[in-house]
Amino acid sequence: MTNTPTVAAGALAPWEIENLPEPPRSGRKLWLGLIGPGVVLAGTSIGTGEWLFGPAVSAQYGASLFWLAIISIVLQGFANLMFMRYAIYCGEPVNVGILRTWPGPTAWIVFFAVLDVAAIFPYNASNAAVPLSAAFLGRLPRPEDALLVRGLGIGIFLLCFVPLIFGGTVYRMLEKIMAAKLVVVLGYLSIIAVTMVSAPVVWDVVTGFFAFGTVPLRPETLIVDRHFSVRQVVGDTEYLAKGTWERKGKQDNSVMGEFLVTRNGEKAKFNLSKPEESVRITATVLDQLMNRSQQMTFNLEAAAVREQILNRTEPFVGSKQFVIEVVERGETLIAEGDIVNHHQFQPTKLRVRSNDSDAEFASIEQVPELQRARLANHLQHEGVAYVSVVGYVGEHGQLPPLDWAMIVAFIAIAGAGGLTNTMFSNYARDKGWGMGCHVGAIPSACGGITVALSHTGKVFPLDTENCSKWRGWMRHIGRDQAIWMAASVIGMALPCMMSLEFIRNASVVGDRVSAMSAEGIATRYPAYQSLFWFLTLFCGFLVLAPGQVSTGDQIARRWTDMLWNASARVRRTGEVRYIYYGIMATYAVAGLVILIQFPAVQIAKMAAVMQNIALGSVSLMSIYVNRTLLPKEVQPGWFHQLGVLVCGVFFLSISIALLFL
Repeated sequence: MTNTPTVAAGALAPWEIENLPEPPRSGRKLWLGLIGPGVVLAGTSIGTGEWLFGPAVSAQYGASLFWLAIISIVLQGFANLMFMRYAIYCGEPVNVGILRTWPGPTAWIVFFAVLDVAAIFPYNASNAAVPLSAAFLGRLPRPEDALLVRGLGIGIFLLCFVPLIFGGTVYRMLEKIMAAKLVVVLGYLSIIAVTMVSAPVVWDVVTGFFAFGTVPLRPETLIVDRHFSVRQVVGDTEYLAKGTWERKGKQDNSVMGEFLVTRNGEKAKFNLSKPEESVRITATVLDQLMNRSQQMTFNLEAAAVREQILNRTEPFVGSKQFVIEVVERGETLIAEGDIVNHHQFQPTKLRVRSNDSDAEFASIEQVPELQRARLANHLQHEGVAYVSVVGYVGEHGQLPPLDWAMIVAFIAIAGAGGLTNTMFSNYARDKGWGMGCHVGAIPSACGGITVALSHTGKVFPLDTENCSKWRGWMRHIGRDQAIWMAASVIGMALPCMMSLEFIRNASVVGDRVSAMSAEGIATRYPAYQSLFWFLTLFCGFLVLAPGQVSTGDQIARRWTDMLWNASARVRRTGEVRYIYYGIMATYAVAGLVILIQFPAVQIAKMAAVMQNIALGSVSLMSIYVNRTLLPKEVQPGWFHQLGVLVCGVFFLSISIALLFL
């Protein structure tokens, strides 16, 4: 019997040697071949980030922060190519490659167990429950509907395991689901964008992706029709009311939002419609992760301030009018006027007030130059001013007071995010790309075909023919990533266009944002209210729910690959499906506990922060793996390595900084 030649490969079993298969060259085979990992992960990527955090950020801050999404997506593209390069070379996922390096598989499995905590948060299922509950209720869910939303989230979570169990070979099933999702979701959103979104909004979104270094400033008071954000200071206490009037008249539930009180560094958050219901609020994300919070009593002074704000904002409901109040440098700049064509702020009264003067102007041209520029900035961007982050930090010595937890979550889930990005290497293997064609794939539990999954990868000899094929595969995965990045940018842009068109300046509170666009478009077109309400809610559900299917597969697949390769005892079980579905069952139990304990948006925020740490860490490790285990002839070039290095540092930095903001 002839021994099969092998190549030493770190701490695990050596690689066997086979020839690299031919890459898709041209024509129909090439383009059908590109229906691969990029499509699966693009389908997954158009999820919570695009339907929840994207609209939430754009509703509050316009398109000023979209450049952060572009940076996130491009940097992830560098990391994805590094992950896939390893899989094309040896047919193994990059996670397995990390296990091969020092200090060995046991230490790295503990490392991945810590990083994967973020992935067990079932935020797609919890947020998919919001549009579904809105469809049942015929309105946006309110705090008293929390039990319904939570129950539907649990139901969606459990149902998402069905296609993974009965869908045939798992990767091919996911490919079909995500391709269908892309067609339906992008098709509907494209129709909305072309027929209903105004030109100023489209321009705002397109330019926002390239407005590098721009940050938004919200005024102390912004009232736009039925949406409002009003800040008021009484003595040593600051009050901030953010809400939306659902109907005129101050009966229960006529206004939805939150009432924040800050006193001596302590913060509390109250339900704006029922202020006796206090909810926990934390000073930093670190406090949130450690479950530290303060409690504060809703006293008579707070009740009086709340009543004043509601009395002030209620007359604006249905008026198509606005008020902007900016407090800067000892001055208060005030603009009042009418909203024309939904987006044009036309001032009718302008004031500049200070301790020793109070001047009123009929037009923006009459305002003194310095104050005119600041007011014009707010008017141009519908209440929010766009400024340079460098200039702001230089003047104030700190970042502007924004919802940084929401913004970092937006950055994290623009694209894929977290260990989801490593799945490009798993899916490339399962697609049979490169040396993955010699290794195998994971079958479904019921109805799947028998597939042998090798416990070790295979590599190719570095002769002229194989090196030529290697260059062809590198071009192929480059095309795949181009598709993924384009789909990710479009998938972010279209929901945000809808948000900016229909719910701009709406107060994004609680778990309602994933259904707020449906309410906005239905309100704008009352003759077709029922149709747009249903279609937009269905689109939101379709964005979020399939993402939970993919998340369940990703967790089980990651750990199946790692355990199958690292442990001879695991391989003695005989079939890889037993390991895959055992891990999935464990995830199901953990996910149910989280869904019962936490509300939907909180689940997504906590997961996003931890996902940044996971992606940053694995990106840096992938450089080490490719430099250590791949021959010099197929290692990435310096520019590619630099891009992945920047990716790792970027995602680690923003999460670590957020812990202390």
